[in-house]
Amino acid sequence: MIIVDKSVVGPWVAEKCSMVWTPDNSTTIGLEKNGELVAGVWYEDFNGKSVTCHIAFTGQMTKSYLAFIFHYPYIQLGVEKIIAPIISNNEKSIGLVSNMGFEKEAQLLDVFPDGDLLFFVLTKDKCRFLGESNG
Repeated sequence: MIIVDKSVVGPWVAEKCSMVWTPDNSTTIGLEKNGELVAGVWYEDFNGKSVTCHIAFTGQMTKSYLAFIFHYPYIQLGVEKIIAPIISNNEKSIGLVSNMGFEKEAQLLDVFPDGDLLFFVLTKDKCRFLGESNG
């Protein structure tokens, strides 16, 4: 079941991403199975052209959930680019966003004690999760 209660999904995503939840200027979309969150996306810093996202998961994401989390920024918000900032030593997240079609666009060196900050982006025209075949 897809849930959008940011008071539930936001802290869950923040904890999984080792971040501090900031509900102002944020929206979330979660996936719940058997009463437990298994995936969540936290969107923030929407500026009309792009939005930043943080993605966390502990279970498998469904095709309809993937369609939903990309429909929201590209169709409802009308952005052209989604930005996913990831620490360079987080291979699991890098693999996830790369499999979703995100590409590394920028790197800030020595931002964290144990790595760099990588910025992965996915533009609307390269998103394979939009369209009728994805709900």
